[in-house]
Amino acid sequence: MKVGTLKKDELDRALVAAVEGKPRVLLEQLCRDAEVSLWQNQANHVSIVRLGFNDHGPVHMRIVTLHALRILQLLQEGGVRSTLEFEKLGSYEDAQVVLVLAAMLHDVGMGVTRDKHEWHSLHLGMPRAEAYLAELYPGESAKQHAMACLIREAIVGHMGHDKIHSVEAGVLLVADGTDMTKGRARIAKMLAQKPTLGDMHRHSADAIQEVMIVPGEDRPVHIAVKMDDYSGIFQVEEVLMQKISSSPIRQHVELSVIVHDDPPRRYL
Repeated sequence: MKVGTLKKDELDRALVAAVEGKPRVLLEQLCRDAEVSLWQNQANHVSIVRLGFNDHGPVHMRIVTLHALRILQLLQEGGVRSTLEFEKLGSYEDAQVVLVLAAMLHDVGMGVTRDKHEWHSLHLGMPRAEAYLAELYPGESAKQHAMACLIREAIVGHMGHDKIHSVEAGVLLVADGTDMTKGRARIAKMLAQKPTLGDMHRHSADAIQEVMIVPGEDRPVHIAVKMDDYSGIFQVEEVLMQKISSSPIRQHVELSVIVHDDPPRRYL
């Protein structure tokens, strides 16, 4: 199912505008990659139509990419280096490339099955990711291999089932949990005919108006979740908090919830 074409186009423009250099060149190609688009749309069809879940398609993967780039930027500004930089394997720009490829491909395995879909995403997506790395870094086989390993770690680790250790994978894990606003559940709710597993996630997400990723007061990254009903706290506590707690960047993230005009509820 092709969903949210206007939203996808808007996100494509925002993504390209958010970066420069190799990440921009990559995104200009990736956003119009017909093969990747087919995988993303199939993932959404299975997620929404077959399973009745939230969006796991092109819009979701673009939002996660945008949020991952924002989190990485705030970490960089706060003095936290990417693993590629810390281990002297690459640059901040290279870390952006890793996140773009991992985030744009992390859920394509939903087109196969929900269970262990991260491993199906790895199987489907890595040949395409490696082709892009070869194009962006000709003659730099050592860097290509290091970046490919980080992309694999980020994709496999985005569900929090497998322990991860790099900043890049930790960023994707958190970014994946930040796509929780009401629009993500819109089509699944429209198609729902009877109560099904996952209803709480959809109704909880319906209460969330906005997720803001801004500089923190005491830590580099602050995630503020605005909602119009306290039911949205389920999404925060059961999804986002779990992902942050499992992430290597957890000590660099603040989290708060804002409901109406009530004082912010600080979690981290």
